[in-house]
Amino acid sequence: MNLVQRTVQELAVNVPGAIELFETYQINYKTHKRQPLQDAVLEGELKLFEITERLELLLRTGPDSDYERWRHVSASELITHILENYHEKHRVQFSDAIRLTQKVAAAHDHHPSFPHELEAELTRMQFDLEEHMMKEEMILFPMMEKGLYPSGPISVMEAEHVDHAKSLECLRVLTNEFAPPADACNSWAKLYTDLQTLYFDLKAHIHLENDILFQPHN
Repeated sequence: MNLVQRTVQELAVNVPGAIELFETYQINYKTHKRQPLQDAVLEGELKLFEITERLELLLRTGPDSDYERWRHVSASELITHILENYHEKHRVQFSDAIRLTQKVAAAHDHHPSFPHELEAELTRMQFDLEEHMMKEEMILFPMMEKGLYPSGPISVMEAEHVDHAKSLECLRVLTNEFAPPADACNSWAKLYTDLQTLYFDLKAHIHLENDILFQPHN
């Protein structure tokens, strides 16, 4: 779901807790109901990313969220979902983001708002995440699919998830909360949109593993 392009009314109706969240940020969901979220937020000079992140959290944890159904499936079924919808997707996301970062850097290297550390940070994140996913794919997941609960390897993966979360926070800061400058080209704007998608996808991935797959009842 691309939240920033959904209207305030759509979000108020479809995301449990969204109305209360909008009230916290003084967004009148009746007055702004036909506006996309990104337009309603700009009018109030609020931080779009902060609101989007809180909406994503409501979607992940709400009683009607897609995530809740994964609490009621086998470990094997959830692992298949994670592999198909996150592991392979992240590999493509990082490769594409690094290439696009290089393209934007070549055109805007001297722009005062360009984050020169971005390519190095993405490359480091890609390496760390690939190593992490390979350990899951080669060691942890096959054990769990056999009905085992290897607490040692799980603890290691959870610790690495903390490092991934810190990297995501660094990415958020580097990109000014994924907000390109006003004079950014289309490629720069696309890069930040793609990175914001990656940010939320990886957070969702971590949530599925930490809060559902790695819990003993699975």
